[in-house]
Amino acid sequence: MKLIGVLLFSACVVIATAVQQKDSELTAYKESFSPLNYLNRYKDAAAVRQYMGLVETGKMLSRDDIFSLFNPCHRQQMIALFETLYGATDFDTFFKTAVWARDRTNPRQFLYAFSVAILHREDCRGIKLPPQYEITPHVFLTTDVVRRAYQAKMTRTPTVIPMKFTGSVNNPEQRVAYFGEDIGLNSHHAHWHMDFPFWWKQDYGAVKDRKGELFFYMHHQAVARFDAERLSNDLPVVQPLEWDSPIVEGFAPGASYENGQEFPMRPDNMQFADLPFLTVQDMKLYEGRIRDAVSSGFVRTADGRLVSLNSTYGINCLGEVVESSTHSVNPVYYGQLHNDGHVLLSKVTDPKQRYGVPPGVMEHFETATRDPAFFRLHKHVDNLFKLHKDLLPPYDLSELEFPGVRVEAVKVLGTCKASTPNQLITYFDESHIDLGNAVDTSTYKEMVDIKAVVSRLNHEPFKYVITVNSKRSANAIVRIYLGPKYNWFGQKVSLDVSRWGFIELDRFPVKHTVITRNSDQSTVTIPEPKSYPEMMSEVQRAMRGEVEFTYDSHYRHCGLPHRLLLPKGKPEGMDFKLYVVITDFDKDVVSSDVTVDELNHISSLGYCGVLDGKIPDGRPMGFPFDRRIPNEEQFFTPNMKVLDLVIKNVRQKPME
Repeated sequence: MKLIGVLLFSACVVIATAVQQKDSELTAYKESFSPLNYLNRYKDAAAVRQYMGLVETGKMLSRDDIFSLFNPCHRQQMIALFETLYGATDFDTFFKTAVWARDRTNPRQFLYAFSVAILHREDCRGIKLPPQYEITPHVFLTTDVVRRAYQAKMTRTPTVIPMKFTGSVNNPEQRVAYFGEDIGLNSHHAHWHMDFPFWWKQDYGAVKDRKGELFFYMHHQAVARFDAERLSNDLPVVQPLEWDSPIVEGFAPGASYENGQEFPMRPDNMQFADLPFLTVQDMKLYEGRIRDAVSSGFVRTADGRLVSLNSTYGINCLGEVVESSTHSVNPVYYGQLHNDGHVLLSKVTDPKQRYGVPPGVMEHFETATRDPAFFRLHKHVDNLFKLHKDLLPPYDLSELEFPGVRVEAVKVLGTCKASTPNQLITYFDESHIDLGNAVDTSTYKEMVDIKAVVSRLNHEPFKYVITVNSKRSANAIVRIYLGPKYNWFGQKVSLDVSRWGFIELDRFPVKHTVITRNSDQSTVTIPEPKSYPEMMSEVQRAMRGEVEFTYDSHYRHCGLPHRLLLPKGKPEGMDFKLYVVITDFDKDVVSSDVTVDELNHISSLGYCGVLDGKIPDGRPMGFPFDRRIPNEEQFFTPNMKVLDLVIKNVRQKPME
């Protein structure tokens, strides 16, 4: 990558991390540049005037207030800034606008708008933002870690601070805190909602293909994975929230906002309560309308038309309604069940807003999965989607089979020397988080190396070896799923019951009859992001000409980290079933122009789709296990194979 590319990357990283720059050029932009003087450099001059008017009249959220995307006023202010940044016609204008706006806008409000703009601007493709947990570490770390980081900074003592998961052994939910509080999972969830914002307008230009279906599937997979983690820790699968029932599990985040206010804790067995702008009865009314739509097989648009749900793409329409996104066919009538569910949970400890309690973790996408109630809410929502899917006709033989193709054998092999075939190994290792952005660096110029260390789930790398007998020369798509073999009671469950809890591990195109696929090539995961210091070091070395700076235009921030591909399993080993399904590439892809090689270059396709354009795989997400399977024997065709395997959790990382 040439120098200009390095400078663009460096500039975006610096702005995102809010580093206190003394560069005279940046200071000049902040003091002399005004978007109003360059309206011809923006696609939407009205949006620029709106944002500038809010700033100049002091109507933007103050810098010390807490930004919530779910607050309509906060969101509209953010959108005005986003449209200004996104609408800049060249990178120079975008950069100068961002520099000007950063110190005049609430930091979290600015960061969100700036991040979404970078993710969607064509001239910013390939730019990697620093990890979310290093940009705003306060919301990912517990208060005691931040306090010790400040102490280390004041005493100028390089420090590594251990961080524990919230809760205690007295709380059974703490057994799965390693998953809900995993910083990689938190970042994935936050970035998904940046890639597919519920407020995204169709006239922005970038088409959000199957956005509603992606909303369903990504959260469906999160719930399935959480259930697998619970079974791995001898807990029953998570139960859905009900609007009239107690929220059984409490939650104490133990974290604080940057302004010092603490995230509120929720005691056990709290009841949902009416908010000044939203009642529990509203939620039940909207849900009743959605259930009626699912049962009848159609939704009613705002202008009175009927849109069928009984088709392959009905799930997309339903997902937009449930979320609800701006693409919802009738948001006034169907409400926004998902978004309002987050708000009800966030404000449950101070529903009348009498005490000025700040928003809870459920009101921020980067912190929501920390709360066990997140998975209970999404189990409730997921059951609505299951109701819809169960009303669709099961797949017939012509939709399932791949004539002339038979899967002869499947093996899963670990790369460790002592690995056992069809046995996968998970373990816990440590991750270091740079805390340079967690403490105020304006007082001391001297940099101090301060890090937090957290325990995280990981697994031994492995590979699939799939042998296919093919009587025809055809490209194919391999779909791989994983599901627990037994339920919480130790009973085997039928395929029709277990299928809804299947975890997608991979989905990829192939040309060969002997298929070898490494686990780190999965299309549901992404590599571990580099830390902010590592990223800046690479940039500085490239600017000095010591190394060539490279970038990947297909890079996605959205996606599970590779290390979270597998559920934990048990120390004694936990039985799972692996399902391999091979389908016809030419029938599955949405366009004949899509090649096998092009499809292989799309990162984190499984949960995150594509940023713009069409998702190349036209099959329903979760196919073929997304619909009822009334007869297991008739369901399995020669192009499918089932393998028993064991996932074993060990104390230490295996020897290479």
